[in-house]
Amino acid sequence: MFPMSSPAVAFFFTFSFLLSAAADAAAFDIGKILSNFSDFSDFSDMLKETGVADDLNNRETVTVLAVTNGNLGALSGQSAEAKKMVMRVHVVLDYYDEAKLNKSHSKTAKILTTLYQQSGMARNQLGFLNMTNTGNGPVVFSSASPNFHLEAQLVKEVTSKPYDISVLQVSNLINIASISPAPSLAPVAAPPPRKVLGPAPGPALASTPSVEEEEDAKSPGTSKTKPSSALPPVADAPASEEEKSAVSVPSGDYLASTVLMVFTCAWLLLTMI
Repeated sequence: MFPMSSPAVAFFFTFSFLLSAAADAAAFDIGKILSNFSDFSDFSDMLKETGVADDLNNRETVTVLAVTNGNLGALSGQSAEAKKMVMRVHVVLDYYDEAKLNKSHSKTAKILTTLYQQSGMARNQLGFLNMTNTGNGPVVFSSASPNFHLEAQLVKEVTSKPYDISVLQVSNLINIASISPAPSLAPVAAPPPRKVLGPAPGPALASTPSVEEEEDAKSPGTSKTKPSSALPPVADAPASEEEKSAVSVPSGDYLASTVLMVFTCAWLLLTMI
């Protein structure tokens, strides 16, 4: 292995130092920053408890609206999700120090985007803040939701690292949980009851003819012997009066001719004996 020349060694260490410095400049730890201010220890603990501190530390540029100890009572009894929602609203995704705020005079409110808005769970403008500075009074922060009227006033700048992070003290929490419950998973709706389908209508069954109808269908002169195959089949429906008379006449003639034929055959046999 060849020894490195002095210029190469100098370049390597210089590059490593600049890279490390750039990494340190881009990163910050909100817990470490607030640890230097004992009045904000409760606020710092709430950021850690809700996990908002980790989200905040991964951002490049933020402004934290912090309250002093004793001003977190509004979160007492709230769910973990509600606390997280409120703490996210106090993280503005832009850099504002006191000097910048004092220069931003306007008759209309400036809309600020918060960490809660970027979570994707904000509704009804609850993820935005209105910042108002008319020049005639203190700088005021409030929710952009039309249903929220509680305001928090700027008290002072706590600390800042220009264009990376700024911590501003405000008079009170912007407690949006008081008008918007924490989002939760919607219950799974039960499927609607299925319609019970009745049996499909089948083919209509032919009605069984009554005894009287069967008696009417028989002709008066019909014998009890089985009809020959030459006779037409009996209709299913009862015959009308005209059909009855039409059937009875041929049946009587047939019987008379049969009797006559029997007598004729008998007479011929007698004559041949």
